[in-house]
Amino acid sequence: MLDPRPIKSDLKTRYINPEKEKPSRWSFLKILREFSTLKQFYPEINPYAEVYKFRDNLYCIYFDGIHAAEMWCYLIDGPEKALLIDTAFGLGDLKGLIHKLVGDKEVIVCNTHRHIDHVSGNSHFDKVYCHYADAQAIKDNQSAQVVYDFVHDKNGELSYTWFDENDLPPFSPYEVIGVDNHHYFDLGQGYIVELIHLPGHTAGQSGFLDHQNGCFFIGDVTSAFGGDEKEQYPEFCTINSLRDALKDFMPRIEEVSGVFPGHGTIDLHPKTLQYIMDTANRIIAHPDWYDTKVDFFGTEMYAKFIYQQGSDLKYTKEAVIKE
Repeated sequence: MLDPRPIKSDLKTRYINPEKEKPSRWSFLKILREFSTLKQFYPEINPYAEVYKFRDNLYCIYFDGIHAAEMWCYLIDGPEKALLIDTAFGLGDLKGLIHKLVGDKEVIVCNTHRHIDHVSGNSHFDKVYCHYADAQAIKDNQSAQVVYDFVHDKNGELSYTWFDENDLPPFSPYEVIGVDNHHYFDLGQGYIVELIHLPGHTAGQSGFLDHQNGCFFIGDVTSAFGGDEKEQYPEFCTINSLRDALKDFMPRIEEVSGVFPGHGTIDLHPKTLQYIMDTANRIIAHPDWYDTKVDFFGTEMYAKFIYQQGSDLKYTKEAVIKE
């Protein structure tokens, strides 16, 4: 069934089986996409992406979700280099769009985590960086078949969103470089973006903090699965590990001017981080006091609502270590 309140879009994608409307996202995206003067659209270069300039040197690149929720990639235009955070599915001419926005500068590409909807566009590039705990999984999933399986149903039909499959980037192997927590990326003249490990959703899930404008790109700080027998770093796949990482970061919260997730509403108040940490603490104290159960792509999970966010923190029983 089609969304009863669709948002007007000139993008080349068309939803087939959209997610249930999320009110906290819908109103924000409705105003931003239909009425905001921040919007830049270059269909002659890339008909799949809308660009929003949220800071003087920050471009937020919007893609419709072609597997699940809408997707944000972020491009920081530094003095000498640019930094691209996540590549989504890389639909259309992503490199051409980046060139339009920042010219001929060298582009450093980073992934917040290993999931296909954040890394499939890596094939546009020769090298990507991520936290070391997700590096091997990104290397192992370098395959056109992985992407194909992710966006098609068992009958080989596009399962979520229509798009021209010829516009997916042709698969090309690339180098994956794993780095440590607090790794600095220098965009020239001392312009620093710092990787901050925020595990749970995946072992290597990380945010990127722009030291100059205070923007914090947090990826998917939304869930914890507890790891499995194949997971090299199961200790990073818990609600506890997410809580601990946020607790470690809290003394620096005044450095943050806005929080930019990988999906949904962006430029959130820095207190969002406190609310997520508080929710994680409530889960750890009473994992059975969940607000609802959800089927998260075939995995039964519990969910605890995050204060003032209109969203939740999902977890499995294996992802909570009782303290």
